[in-house]
Amino acid sequence: MLKTILVAVDGSEHAKKAARFAGDLAGRYEAELVIAHVLVNRKIPEPLRRMAEIEHLVEPEPPRPLGPGILSTAPEDDLDAKIIAALGDKIMADAELVAQEAGARRISKMALTGEPADALLEEAERVSADLIVMGTRGMGDLGALLLGSVSHKVIQLAGCPVTVVK
Repeated sequence: MLKTILVAVDGSEHAKKAARFAGDLAGRYEAELVIAHVLVNRKIPEPLRRMAEIEHLVEPEPPRPLGPGILSTAPEDDLDAKIIAALGDKIMADAELVAQEAGARRISKMALTGEPADALLEEAERVSADLIVMGTRGMGDLGALLLGSVSHKVIQLAGCPVTVVK
């Protein structure tokens, strides 16, 4: 019997399908659904930064006075971290809606950090997941060549069954 299902989401179409599938299972088995997203730690491209501000996912940082007549904006790293967190929240909120529409009733969300496969495996162990559900490929460029490096590693190392949704 399934008591806890972990679904990995990254905003991709495959992850949306995984959230729908996991939500259906969670509803049928009255299981808790844990929606997990691994925050990516990399430089945010300028168009994505502007989109996050335009969509009000983050508020633009006002310039700060450094001295007479000298203004500075917030460090890019701080804004990047805020954008990454805001996008992660949006990705998980969107996945939550999809899962609820599919039948899930008990849902929690968890933003993780670190190497994606390792973070997902640690979270699955922490919540005693009976099943991990994830998409075949995520948003990564290189991982899209094959099954996906994250899903492949999770399949190989998980301590519970893994369902990969195409």
